[in-house]
Amino acid sequence: MAVEIEQVKADKPSAGVLKRAARLIAKGEVIVCPTDTGYALTANGLDPKAVAKVFNLKGRAYSNPIHVAVNSMEAAERYAHLNKAARHLAHHFLPGALTLVLPKKEIIPLLLVAGGDTIGIRIPNNRVMLDLAAMTGLPLTATSANASGQPTPYSAEEVVTLLGEAAERVALILDQGPLAMRELSTIVDLTVSPPQLIRQGAISWLEIREVLRTLPDSD
Repeated sequence: MAVEIEQVKADKPSAGVLKRAARLIAKGEVIVCPTDTGYALTANGLDPKAVAKVFNLKGRAYSNPIHVAVNSMEAAERYAHLNKAARHLAHHFLPGALTLVLPKKEIIPLLLVAGGDTIGIRIPNNRVMLDLAAMTGLPLTATSANASGQPTPYSAEEVVTLLGEAAERVALILDQGPLAMRELSTIVDLTVSPPQLIRQGAISWLEIREVLRTLPDSD
């Protein structure tokens, strides 16, 4: 079965295409969506069955949590307990390639976060993903659209190649064309004091530490 692909414009994605993608997500399907750091497997992060599909598509261990994308810090507050450091970093770096690890709220299913009590939240600098997150009103899974251990895909063609036969279980690929090859998002744990670097990515730890030094007061 061929994978269905819809073209989307980076600066002005079709509302009709996004509405169709949103309907698929609401039905528990997994789609592929562009982000600022490659193509991602996108599903409803509040739906354990949809989240399980993402894990299975990638062959990802259930002990490895999946991060989500939202369109604003107001949306993030529905799913995580925000602190001053999170808001401060968001003001300087988001939308962008930064994942904030925060205490999760009860609404987040344990499957998504590998049974833990924290969640990684992103606001990607990509209009398609941001518009889709706004349209669905959901936290959307934002893990690379590849089989675990494979490189990050930066085109729809690479997605199909890297997923192999599993690509047939993707309901739709939103194809923005070839994306600029960038590093993955930097992951910062804000559940500890001082904040800790989990993964170095596109935003340097030095930049983050400099911004944190300007935080007026700690929580």
